[in-house]
Amino acid sequence: MSIVYISHNIDTEGPLAEEHPVGTAGSLSFPHIDVDFSKADINDVVIRHRRRVLGSWHEIKAMLDVATSKEFRFLMPDSFGGWWKYNWFCMDHIGFIDNPRHRAMGIHQIFDYYSRLVERQGMGDALHWHFHPMSTYREANRCATSYVNSPELYYILGRRLLDHRWFPRVNRPGFQDERHDAHWFLEQWIPFDFANSGEDNPDPDMNPDMADGRLSDWRFAPSDWRTYHPHHDCVQREGQCRRKIGRSACLLNRYAPLTEELLTAAFSRAAEGFPTLVGLESHDWRDLSLEVAYARFLLSRVAPRYPSVKFKYAEAVEAFNAVHPAEVSLPVKLSCTLLLDQQGLPSRVNVEVSEGKIFGPQPFLAVRSRSKRIIHDNMNYWRSLNDFNYIFDSDSILPSDVDTIGIATNDAAGNQSIHVIELGAPRACDARQIRF
Repeated sequence: MSIVYISHNIDTEGPLAEEHPVGTAGSLSFPHIDVDFSKADINDVVIRHRRRVLGSWHEIKAMLDVATSKEFRFLMPDSFGGWWKYNWFCMDHIGFIDNPRHRAMGIHQIFDYYSRLVERQGMGDALHWHFHPMSTYREANRCATSYVNSPELYYILGRRLLDHRWFPRVNRPGFQDERHDAHWFLEQWIPFDFANSGEDNPDPDMNPDMADGRLSDWRFAPSDWRTYHPHHDCVQREGQCRRKIGRSACLLNRYAPLTEELLTAAFSRAAEGFPTLVGLESHDWRDLSLEVAYARFLLSRVAPRYPSVKFKYAEAVEAFNAVHPAEVSLPVKLSCTLLLDQQGLPSRVNVEVSEGKIFGPQPFLAVRSRSKRIIHDNMNYWRSLNDFNYIFDSDSILPSDVDTIGIATNDAAGNQSIHVIELGAPRACDARQIRF
């Protein structure tokens, strides 16, 4: 039995304000459009849908009250009786100077909102990673592609680790765009990546901002719903890199839209014996209930043609592992030891891989200084290429300035080992080693 795994991936960015046309104040609030997709002109629906965004947390909450309710989730169960699941790819808006569309600014503003939602509902949804590189003039409404020019990346990741004991396993790239610096960053730590749009040739009239590879360029990537390991030099080519890239089609969007033809191709592939991953891409500042209704409409048309193929609503890590399993004998486990000097100050931290195998070349290290800086740095190889250390000294971080240390890693299957220790005030002590 082959299965099509449906992973609904939400670029979770909080409210996106829009200036209302004259005389239409209030007309853009939720709920938006009631559509009979069997009769509607989909192009017209897309145009109307794109004009309407949720510009406040009040509107987002009203939308989520519908879209994440048990009643709505169970309207169309999957082949196993399961309900609709959401994968929330949360970002942070920090470091921007101009914010004309009133995005939610501040660390953890969006992550905390959806973390509470997921915990409160207990419906199998998950939190994942989304990042917008910093634009040239620090405008929150502009696109950018450079991770090298975005030191906010390590600050956000460090805060997620140190504040929430959380580390990403699945990525959704900002603006659906990955250049070399983003590619090599992800290769170090994040095993799964819903990046590929599979769009061979975006319509230049509908997508002038994406012409000639300007943004969201996946023209040369696989377009048959298979997952793949990228090439070192280009994420669109298959190669021998570590992470796995999956395809994510957009719901009711001008770019890389999910169509009946595309969904049919996924079921046809599964009918040939290949478990298939279908990523669906949305934003939380649009009406998710309408987009899910459209996905269900397409499923209701395509699935009955393939009685031998089942479909399952899935969490993203589960879905990747189901269609492209990793060779993992034991889940990864780190053993972390902090060494203190006679004044009780940290002198070094040793990290051993006690079980399994880490995903990338080394674990991720983040340190909160007593001056409240978030510092990411490279670790050293210790006794072998499979264990590591970090020395606190005048060439790295002064022992007297260390407040909190965080170390995290994934393995190829998305198992995690996360370790955080808060040191408190320096003091003399008998213990010279602390395991954490």
